[in-house]
Amino acid sequence: MATAALALKNNQADLTWEQVRPGLLYAKQDVAIDGSEGVHRLHWLRLDLEQTDLYLSLTPQACAGLKLTALDRAPIVASLNASFFTREFLTRGHTVSSGASWPGTLRVRESPMLACTATRQCQVLHLAPPVLFGQWRDAASGVHSLMTAGVPRTAAEDTLCGSFCTATHPRSAIGLDGTGRWMVWVAAEGRQKSVSGLSLTKLATLMSLQGVADAVNFDGGGSTALHIEANARTQRPDNEPLARRIANAWVISTVAEVDWKAFCPPPNQEPP
Repeated sequence: MATAALALKNNQADLTWEQVRPGLLYAKQDVAIDGSEGVHRLHWLRLDLEQTDLYLSLTPQACAGLKLTALDRAPIVASLNASFFTREFLTRGHTVSSGASWPGTLRVRESPMLACTATRQCQVLHLAPPVLFGQWRDAASGVHSLMTAGVPRTAAEDTLCGSFCTATHPRSAIGLDGTGRWMVWVAAEGRQKSVSGLSLTKLATLMSLQGVADAVNFDGGGSTALHIEANARTQRPDNEPLARRIANAWVISTVAEVDWKAFCPPPNQEPP
């Protein structure tokens, strides 16, 4: 236990944290790869859920198909891609935005989820319930848990789900510390000449070293993108230089209720 605590302290000290705003911290991390000149490159964002002038939300279904660049203006401070989705932008697992459940979600029971109430009480549910709880204001689901009660997933678990888990893909994930006060976003770049993505096990290990207790793996690959104050902190894969349209995104803003009509196109109009 003492060794683990020391490793956590030392690893956090290795990161140089930039205060974006009070209660919101950003760090970029390059992790050397043994026997290679390449690196794993991760971008971290830590949100204090008790910071009263910052608000967490999930973009609504009316915004499905937008690129993250469409969210690069006030009152939005940061955004991270969220749900796995089909070509029609139907999401996998329970999905809720501003208290409204998305219809047409797929494979609910096997999709772990992150859910938050209007009072910023957030939790990771590793086994999604069959019916949504009414107190959830915003929720999105992923594929595979990364951290469960402080224990990271293992290489053996990755082997069971094949290359989706074991290959070095770009990744996106969100977790909570053991107190539930701090939410941690992470976006790992990949598919670049000098930057390799991560297996789920490697990502889970790095999240554990940042004090994350429970975490969900969200959509990765070409969907992976973290924007802060209208700037993309993540670089695109070499094989996909243009930003991808996504189903939804987690958003941190300076207002309790974002006017999504200002960001979403009218019906039958091409999204920005």
